[in-house]
Amino acid sequence: MEETKDAAVHTVRGRQYAVVSGHTLATESALKMLKADGNIVDAAITAAATLCSAVPHACGLGGDCFILLHQDGETYSLNGSGPAPQKLPLNLSRAELSDGPLSCSVPGMVGAWAELHQQFGSRPWASLFEPAIDLAENGVTLASDLINAFKAHQSRLQADPGCQQVFLSSLSDNGKVLYQPQLAQTLRQLAAEGRSAFYEGEIGQQVCEAVQARGGVLSPADLAAYSPLWMQPLQLEYRGHVVCVPPPNSYAMLMLLQLAALAPQDFGQIAWEDADRLCLLMTAARQATAAAVPYLHDPFIAAELKANTEGDAPNTAVPAQLLQQLQSVAQDSQKANEAFRQLPRSNGTALVAITDERGNGISIIQSIFTPFGSHVADSKTGVLLNNRLMGFSSKPSDPNFARPGQRPAHTLSPALVLKDGRLRFLLTTPGGSGQTITLVQVLSNMVDYGLSLPEAIARPRWSLDLDGNLLLEAGIPTEVVAALQQAQLDVLVAKPEHRFFFGSAECISVDPDGLMTAVADYRRNAFAGGF
Repeated sequence: MEETKDAAVHTVRGRQYAVVSGHTLATESALKMLKADGNIVDAAITAAATLCSAVPHACGLGGDCFILLHQDGETYSLNGSGPAPQKLPLNLSRAELSDGPLSCSVPGMVGAWAELHQQFGSRPWASLFEPAIDLAENGVTLASDLINAFKAHQSRLQADPGCQQVFLSSLSDNGKVLYQPQLAQTLRQLAAEGRSAFYEGEIGQQVCEAVQARGGVLSPADLAAYSPLWMQPLQLEYRGHVVCVPPPNSYAMLMLLQLAALAPQDFGQIAWEDADRLCLLMTAARQATAAAVPYLHDPFIAAELKANTEGDAPNTAVPAQLLQQLQSVAQDSQKANEAFRQLPRSNGTALVAITDERGNGISIIQSIFTPFGSHVADSKTGVLLNNRLMGFSSKPSDPNFARPGQRPAHTLSPALVLKDGRLRFLLTTPGGSGQTITLVQVLSNMVDYGLSLPEAIARPRWSLDLDGNLLLEAGIPTEVVAALQQAQLDVLVAKPEHRFFFGSAECISVDPDGLMTAVADYRRNAFAGGF
């Protein structure tokens, strides 16, 4: 194993396994499972559960996930997002959909873990939860991201009796360690009884009672009816690389459309430092968003994606109609700008990615959406609910309008890249609707400019702020900023407190000779490992 660290990234190279996640303890738990003869699915679920204990502001049992798996030459996508409760009132305000007891979708993450393990796991289900239980019971030292989240959300946490007990009353050692005994007990029960404990048993019953006591409508019937969805990944070829992403309701399609808009460009004639490069990336993102918004909704409604695919193209390809729409919005900057600003923002996400020497790879990206989700927690189980219904549109005519039983548009956007039929990259990042923007830049840096994965992640990038404004990292030269402004792009230079807008690309590359490189982006807490 070769390991290097600098101010920007943590890089580990291995020959048997490579792992990267949003917390040191999650990466270590995955490596421990791999050394105990678990496979990458066992290790990924172990790390995902550990993240629920280590970064509870970002993900937890009350949240959801998307999973990409490349196993024995086949690529799979598992949609672990949940629908709105069946008794959701119509015409809720934007504030009610964004925070509080009416903002949570049916939690889907536990169901997705169970389905993934049933199909591809090798170790006993109960063994996957040991690190998470230990961490919840014996305490987690607060990393900087969690400390900042507690400070920013203290008043909202204090307003909910469950959050008050689960989080604020459980801090000790001068606020440096968080103990979660309720969550530890819930994880034990889940380990012993399986998914039924959550979706049909006592855990789910108590969670629903807590939500309903606050005025929410999540019910045991909603939990009992839940199933994750196996779906064919969408794919697009970009300069000899096949990029695979989950289909809608995930936003990941935006990555493919950005790449489609960039494909005609000759980056060999544009230096990486040129303002023209950033201008092309920003324009592609705006055009892609405007073209994709009508398709970013529940996957059952999104069946029209297949119906609209032209000719004999496979259903897994991006529909030709969408690619044509890129051309129609190219000249309509107002339409592109409006779509750009409507995207919801989020910082509450954590992930794990793992590859092995057989060419297999998995990424699990999971979230409760914004930090601390709905700010509604059950004091008996320690489960914090998501606020994923914030992803719905407020327009009744929109297919993504908030309706009972429908999944909202979803920011989680993992990507998996194949080269000559073999796994080449796992690309994942937190960052809300900016996830695809980050991943396009990382991939372009490697494919268009020949940078290594650590270099591609370390380079300064652009993103969006909470208002949809174009934001540039401080490392971009002032003359480039001036050139972009002269090109009628209203760009802003980020301040240090804006670092969360740029994600934290946690990715793995697999060289043709089998060398695997895991890279943790230090824009947030992250850690790479391997052997």
